[in-house]
Amino acid sequence: MAAGMDFEISGLEALERDLTAAVRAAPETAKETLQEISKDFRKSAKKRADAELKPHAREGSEKNKAIRRKWGSKVIEDGIGATALVWNSARHFHLVENGHQLVRGGHACGFVPGKHIMEKTREEYRDIVPERFGKMVDGILKGRGLD
Repeated sequence: MAAGMDFEISGLEALERDLTAAVRAAPETAKETLQEISKDFRKSAKKRADAELKPHAREGSEKNKAIRRKWGSKVIEDGIGATALVWNSARHFHLVENGHQLVRGGHACGFVPGKHIMEKTREEYRDIVPERFGKMVDGILKGRGLD
């Protein structure tokens, strides 16, 4: 016959406490990380736009370097998730981004291809975002001694 075997596990309460604290800290830390990523994305897109767009001589202070000055970003919370938005509010940015017809004298005489600034920056951040969130999770776990 099989003999009875007794065993005791101790320390599970401390583990449960640390895991609960880590789970509670995660949403706020994730929002802060998302804000940092969106600001970095905006800076990177702005830098790319400055590098890829040649300056045009324009009259008036409002038209001068409109794309350079009109970048914005913010994080929108939605229930249990959050979304980061990055944009350029220059009236002609969509034309620069996607391309447009070249019109001279009222007639279309060609097509100016888009620079795809946001698309290129998004591709650049495809690997950066998971890496940054991975570091965030590691930091939360390490802060609770769960690494």
